Amino acid sequence: MIPLFGEAAAFTAALCWATSSMIFSNIGGKAGAQTVNRGRLACSIFCLTVLHLLLEGSPWPAAVSWEQLGWLSLSSIVGLVIGDAMLFQAFVLIGARLSMLLMSTVPIMGAVLAWLLFDETLRPIEIAGIAFGVSGVLIVILGKKGRPVGLGGRNYVLGILFGLGGAIGQVANLITAKYALIDGYSALSATWIRTLVAVIVMWGIAILLGRVRRTVTACIAPDVGKWLLLGALIGPAIGVWLSMAAVQNANVGIASTLMALPPVLLIVYEGLVMRKPVGWQAVAGTCLAFAGVALLFMH
Repeated sequence: MIPLFGEAAAFTAALCWATSSMIFSNIGGKAGAQTVNRGRLACSIFCLTVLHLLLEGSPWPAAVSWEQLGWLSLSSIVGLVIGDAMLFQAFVLIGARLSMLLMSTVPIMGAVLAWLLFDETLRPIEIAGIAFGVSGVLIVILGKKGRPVGLGGRNYVLGILFGLGGAIGQVANLITAKYALIDGYSALSATWIRTLVAVIVMWGIAILLGRVRRTVTACIAPDVGKWLLLGALIGPAIGVWLSMAAVQNANVGIASTLMALPPVLLIVYEGLVMRKPVGWQAVAGTCLAFAGVALLFMH
């Protein structure tokens, strides 16, 4: 195995998700969030089929045990279907900042569950790396301008619960996928199966709600379709594939810490590329997060 391959895969997955999130946020206002969600899954299964053909020699997985199929289906439902739906609802109720704050608990929960379920142990330098990474993400999220105001009451409580549900869904997604990948099963094949399950569930719901025609019409619009395909290739296809490779080849706690970096990476993009002003909290948090990344790569 290539040294630090799992950690490199996790960090690259974070880069992919940061990039795709910018693409999806731009087209989400044009086509609608749920429409984009269904469209990106359909595009990603197409991209994954092409990748699988090129890299594995067949357009879809050749063989998978019933046990692996069960774990991968469960991973897809709790992560790509339920977890993402809860996170989106948290965005609506309490805003992106608090939602991402709750999602930053994923590495902690992931490390604890991996210790309980897989006997994965972390050295002090790795624990420090996780602590730095999570702290950096928290500082960036809490310090960015434009915090939601007027939050309170029932919607606030529901938003917190949905946000925690999204975080738990992400942890459950990583843990259940690890069970399927534990015998060296292809991460790309696992990603193809998980995505297909999500496509069947999400488009099945669209059929029941009578929203298929509306979704297809919105997704093939000239100013949406090409960006949807690009975002699906970068995020749900390559990014999710790399996340499976990460949990297969690295400790879940380390992998989930590295994959929690998209909000930090987006701050770097805004400051260096878009030339938008960022506060000292964002700079400090970014430096702390990348210090954590460095520690995780030093073990």
